[in-house]
Amino acid sequence: MKKLTANWVLKLVSLLFAFIVWFLVTNINDPLQSKTFRNVTVTLENPDYLEERGQVGIILDGSNTISSVTVYAARSIVEQLEKNNIVATADMQQLSPSNTVSINVTTNKYSEKIDNIVLSSDVVKLNVEKKATRTFRLVATTSGELEDGYITGDVALNQNMIKISGPASVVNNVAKAAVDIDVTGFAHADDVSAESDIVLYDNDNEVIDPDESNLEMNIRKVGFKVPILETKKVPLKVKYSGQPANGYAVSDVAADPGEILIAGKSNVLKKVDSIVVESDDLDVTGLKDNLLYSVDLTKYIPSGISFGDPKFNGKAMIAVNIGAITESTVDVSIKNITVGEAPEGFEVKVDDNEYDTVSLTLEGLESKLNVLNTDALRGTVDINKVMKSNNLTELAEGTYSAEVEWVLPNGIKEKTPVSVYITVKKED
Repeated sequence: MKKLTANWVLKLVSLLFAFIVWFLVTNINDPLQSKTFRNVTVTLENPDYLEERGQVGIILDGSNTISSVTVYAARSIVEQLEKNNIVATADMQQLSPSNTVSINVTTNKYSEKIDNIVLSSDVVKLNVEKKATRTFRLVATTSGELEDGYITGDVALNQNMIKISGPASVVNNVAKAAVDIDVTGFAHADDVSAESDIVLYDNDNEVIDPDESNLEMNIRKVGFKVPILETKKVPLKVKYSGQPANGYAVSDVAADPGEILIAGKSNVLKKVDSIVVESDDLDVTGLKDNLLYSVDLTKYIPSGISFGDPKFNGKAMIAVNIGAITESTVDVSIKNITVGEAPEGFEVKVDDNEYDTVSLTLEGLESKLNVLNTDALRGTVDINKVMKSNNLTELAEGTYSAEVEWVLPNGIKEKTPVSVYITVKKED
């Protein structure tokens, strides 16, 4: 016993010296070192914590990324660590009243041999809001150009509604959800079918990135079908009924627009040559003034046909113009009157020995009579009617009185008949 306790001070000093030698040797061969890892992403644990409470959190300032993580450990340990060995987590259940969550960093390798870990930031910052959900009807538009003579028909989507969820401040700023379809380059005869991205717009018509705004969309794409339609212009025709008051007549019918651009599939479009408007409202019976009528042409276009101009509202203005009837007497050259085809073997001509002109009394609208070119008036004599009025079964030589049939412009008529003499001779 005496031997064990003898020289104990010397023995203690020897033990302390041995430890110092060991520590020096160890640190010389495997010293403590540090290694820094940049931009380490923090994984959020229990991410449904806020949602279960009707809330949603937006990460602020990129605080879920640690700009630098410095690990201190022996050189032999540090040299074997890579960025993927750094495990950074933040438990949402530990959300503080100031809306921050502490970051915990460890390693998935040699964690028990790590001396220390130093972070450039140690909390994830959140903006916590009430969660909101809204439903929007999808708005479909087309862009791009087709060949001349073709347009796009109404877009059909395979789903018309979209549900958006996220922070109330962001959701409430969504103004519309739209799908734009570029038809450039599609064949004019084919319908266009594909998928397109759904784009969200705010109240200033700026695009909202759902990922950056922490928005959830129940669908991101939607299928569509766009019919490609052929176009052509057709006249607008009007049918009125009745007769104006005595002494009045319809001078003309005008429509604005007079032509309509229509669209449809080729096999349907080729069957349509005009749009005809016929309505009980277009009755001119007893009228002395013009009849004006505004019409909705959508009632008169055939099935399978649409308007070819998207700016056209389908409205047209119709005017049935009515004027007073007057009369005018004009002199017409006898040379302007001819005889129709005569029976074989006879020569028939108008007798112009006694007069050079005939007086023709016409009645019609003053506007039409004023522009009538009397030199252009033409009349004919029908031999068959001459024979009938003279009770002839066969034509015979002689001089006959014959009524003239006039070719007159629309809206002008002969008031009293005009007769001339014709001579009939047998050919030599």
